[in-house]
Amino acid sequence: MNNQIFIILFWMLAFSCKAPVSSVYQDDVTLISAQKSEWFGGRPGIRGAMYTVILKPKNSKDYIKVKSFKAEGNTVPFTQTNSGNVVTVKGNFQITDKTDMPDYSPPGSSVKRPEKQSNTNPKENWIEYSINNSKRKYRIMIPKFNSIEPEGELIPRRP
Repeated sequence: MNNQIFIILFWMLAFSCKAPVSSVYQDDVTLISAQKSEWFGGRPGIRGAMYTVILKPKNSKDYIKVKSFKAEGNTVPFTQTNSGNVVTVKGNFQITDKTDMPDYSPPGSSVKRPEKQSNTNPKENWIEYSINNSKRKYRIMIPKFNSIEPEGELIPRRP
């Protein structure tokens, strides 16, 4: 009798391992890479960063729709490209640094340079997304962006 209960319990546990279980989708999306390429414009004080993040759903049937993208504390406008089972998110964030811009003050006036202010927070990096057109949003944290050298055009076009 004890052996029969053990065998039944064993098979119940064995079959339940493959049963669908609801889970948080962050665990079902893998961050493949996160890259950052800094660029500088043709005018003083114009600079920015191009961000590229590659995600892959663990279930190939899941469709990921990116809702928002935050990189280094800034909300970044982005484009999303799906290719097979890989989602590529590209964003461009432009910074106008007024401290590096030419000063057109009248001759003889005193020069006072304001301190540079940075809006970046390297710890606030994430992508908010939904799966299969659900209204529920999930967030995957990006631990850091790997810096790479820019390729192609030096000044990116707006998406």
